[in-house]
Amino acid sequence: MGNQASRVLATNNKKKAHAKTTKQQRRSSTMIVSQGNYDWLDQDPHRSNENIALDAAVSAAVALQQKKKQSNQLSQSVPAPIIPTTSSSPPPIVNNTRRKSISEFFARRKLSLVSLHPTIVEEDMREFDRLQRLHYLLKSTRKTNAWAPIDSPKVIVEAGTGNGIWALEMANEYPNSQVLGIDIKPPVFQHGNPSNLRYNQTNLSESWPMNDNSVDFIFQRNMYLHIQKDQWSNVLEEMFRVLKPGGYIELIEPDLWDHNPGPVQQAFQTFFKDQCKLLELDLEISNSLAGTVEEKGFIQIEKRVLDIPIGEWPSEPELKQFGFINKEIQKALLKNKKNTYVPKWGISPAEYDLAVSEVLDEYEEFKSFSRFNCWIARKPTTEEL
Repeated sequence: MGNQASRVLATNNKKKAHAKTTKQQRRSSTMIVSQGNYDWLDQDPHRSNENIALDAAVSAAVALQQKKKQSNQLSQSVPAPIIPTTSSSPPPIVNNTRRKSISEFFARRKLSLVSLHPTIVEEDMREFDRLQRLHYLLKSTRKTNAWAPIDSPKVIVEAGTGNGIWALEMANEYPNSQVLGIDIKPPVFQHGNPSNLRYNQTNLSESWPMNDNSVDFIFQRNMYLHIQKDQWSNVLEEMFRVLKPGGYIELIEPDLWDHNPGPVQQAFQTFFKDQCKLLELDLEISNSLAGTVEEKGFIQIEKRVLDIPIGEWPSEPELKQFGFINKEIQKALLKNKKNTYVPKWGISPAEYDLAVSEVLDEYEEFKSFSRFNCWIARKPTTEEL
């Protein structure tokens, strides 16, 4: 794999030397390559105040970053003007309060985590931070934490709760519901735990710690790397068993690859797919899951597709904001995987950093995007059986 990575980097350097040809090829290819489906922007015009604040913070961050880029470009080509010292006008004030607020929010969560768990390693902290950002990206694009038509559920279960943020927010949103987050490695403690939230250590592919017909709503996302292909059947059987008749499940899983990848991205994705095969994961989960859900007895199965840009290449302002966040999430993922990729590829850390830099450029150049698939299904009532 190291030779392949080196060849990809070498090829990419040659590509930059022939920029004009590349641009011409890109113009012709964009006419036939999909840039994603973004009809979901108009699906739910209602927003919570939290989403509005988050979007505003991201808007400020994007605008500030663009202004910084323009300033850097200008400083490289135009000499800095001489500002008269006798001027009485005050210097311009850049209001970046909103950008600071979102940055400080994540910083506080990280500091809180360290204080509560002093033995946690730096790698876990970085992944915790990335998952936190991914949660808010999906929440902002979906305009909600759940698409399923739930109405005053008494019991909510998050399967594969991870850092527990979704369960925490649902417990606050539904104070009269009991929320349970289950995971093979659940959070030890979640700051500000409401009394209606609990976590339980559970292997999802084995028997779940709850009675038949006892849960109103089950939510699960991003478990494609943790559930093997032959385990999905058992997981869905347990969901069907514990769910009340008329109850809903909601499953969210991304495609295992980015769409519209550049050459270096393709090298990363080829390696990633090979690793998934070794782990016996389902590479076609986005196409196969609906059939398994139906096979287990669920009805009214609905699939929604959520395409999110990677980078600031979209012209639509809201998509540009989400692309900015998504690119940061992808960048964090690549950095977090450095210790895994470098020895397996047989390349130096510097070469890996160069490859990551190339990938970040390719996101913009090739108009890459992530695709998240969502399935909503219901357990039939006794009358419907």
